[in-house]
Amino acid sequence: MNNLIFWLPYVVLLIHTIEEVPSFSKWATRHFAPMSTYKHVIIQIGMILLLLVISYKASTSGYHGVWVILAAAFQLHIGINAIFHVVTTIMYKEYSPGLLTAATLSFPSTIFFFNQIHLENRLTMIELTVSLIIGTIIGISAIATLFLKPNNK
Repeated sequence: MNNLIFWLPYVVLLIHTIEEVPSFSKWATRHFAPMSTYKHVIIQIGMILLLLVISYKASTSGYHGVWVILAAAFQLHIGINAIFHVVTTIMYKEYSPGLLTAATLSFPSTIFFFNQIHLENRLTMIELTVSLIIGTIIGISAIATLFLKPNNK
């Protein structure tokens, strides 16, 4: 496999965001804290642009280093986000906007990504551990933002 593997997190996040944007804000407001579509879109655009840079840099380096670690971290975040969509769909007994791509793209792409990274020795064990820690922090932080109440001054 060539360095195209590092574009996988970017492509999956982009497609996932397209599914989420139309109705995620209203759904999140019902179940967590108020969220506007504008806020959701701004957060997603920021993540997509950041991941665009990370994917490009990782694909040009290919093996080891900070960009490959960050690409793996964001792929794990995508996997954690998929778990969130499945759990909240079950918990609230209603469709969590993003569930379709979570189940059909996010889970399989995360498994595929980490399998390829392992088979091709793209990360050392220490780099993999760091990426898993960073990815878990990103994933938990993304979920935690749903509980933030707006600052009404």
